[in-house]
Amino acid sequence: MKRYKIMSATALAAMLVTSSSTFAYAAEKETTPQHVQASQVFSSNFIEQTQNLDAIPMNNLDKAVQAALLGPEVKKLKVFDHEFNVKPAYISKMGNQTVVNGQISHHLSFRLDDQVYYKFVKENGEIKNLEIKIDRGGWTKITAPIGAIIAQYFGVPITPDLLSQIGQQLGALTDGKWEYAAEAIVAAIGLYVE
Repeated sequence: MKRYKIMSATALAAMLVTSSSTFAYAAEKETTPQHVQASQVFSSNFIEQTQNLDAIPMNNLDKAVQAALLGPEVKKLKVFDHEFNVKPAYISKMGNQTVVNGQISHHLSFRLDDQVYYKFVKENGEIKNLEIKIDRGGWTKITAPIGAIIAQYFGVPITPDLLSQIGQQLGALTDGKWEYAAEAIVAAIGLYVE
C-alpha cells in the first residue's frame, strides 16, 4: 500500500509540474499572429523618435516598452524593484484594429521564471479584450510536487489549486508582489502601440 501511495503521489507531482507549462505552450501554438514591420504599425513620427532613444536616458519602463514594440529582447530589466525579461511582441494590423500578443518573464534567481502572456486589441485608441495569463514558476513549481508527495504519503487530500496557492504565498513572502509591475509594463505597451 505504501508503494502505491508513493507511485500515485509521484504521478500527481508530475502532472502538477507539467500541466501549466503544457497548457501555456498549447495556447501559444493556437494563435499564430503575423509579425509585421514597425513601419506598418507605427507612425513615422514614433519611429523617428525611437531611433534617437540611445542618446536620451530612458527609464526602465520605457526600455520595456521599446523592447516589446521594436525589439530586441531585454533581460533583467528592473521595473518597480522586480527584474523582467521583455520579449518582442507579435503585432498585427487588421483594418483599424491592432492586435498585440506578447510575453514577459518575471526573472527569478535559481528558480524557473514566472511567465506573463498578454494579448489585447487596440481600436480607435481604446484597448479592448485585454487578457493576461500568468504561468507561475518560482516556488509554485518547487512546492507543488513536494507537497503532493507529502500529502499523499500521510493520506491528506490536497488539490492542485491548494498546492498552487501555497506556492504563490511562499513566492509572495520571498519575492514580494510583482504582478502589478508586469501589469504596468503591459499598460505602457498598450499606451504606445498605435
